Amino acid sequence: MLAPMRARAFLLVFSAWAAAGCGGGGPQLSNLRCRDPQHCQHPEDPFRVLLAVDFDDPTGTLDNGALDLRVNGNTQASVSLRDLFAAQSIAPGTKKGTLQVDEEFVLDRVTQGESVKVGLLATNGQGRGSNEPSLIFTLHLGP
Repeated sequence: MLAPMRARAFLLVFSAWAAAGCGGGGPQLSNLRCRDPQHCQHPEDPFRVLLAVDFDDPTGTLDNGALDLRVNGNTQASVSLRDLFAAQSIAPGTKKGTLQVDEEFVLDRVTQGESVKVGLLATNGQGRGSNEPSLIFTLHLGP
């Protein structure tokens, strides 16, 4: 359960789907999911979701790229994949694996019961973009 807050927020996974794959040899992201299917949120921060996504980049340059955190189709933040790889002890040049994503979403314009699409978009070290898998969450605020 979440720590007490003035207003507790719950993001419920409503559905998941993956966008069609991109062409041109870019990285592929698949199986975007909550790391723990029972608790997608960080226990102390309801706006931080704990996600995992599988990657496949035939070029082996994903660690030299960036991962865009997207909300409703718009990039909200971009993180260095070099930093994510290092923090998760993934060797540079790794072509396939799983990334864990622990980011906070800015949902200050979201209202009670509204659905929010959260997606990830990767760009490898050659500048090639991935597909954009996403999850849909519904925001519930309450005591």
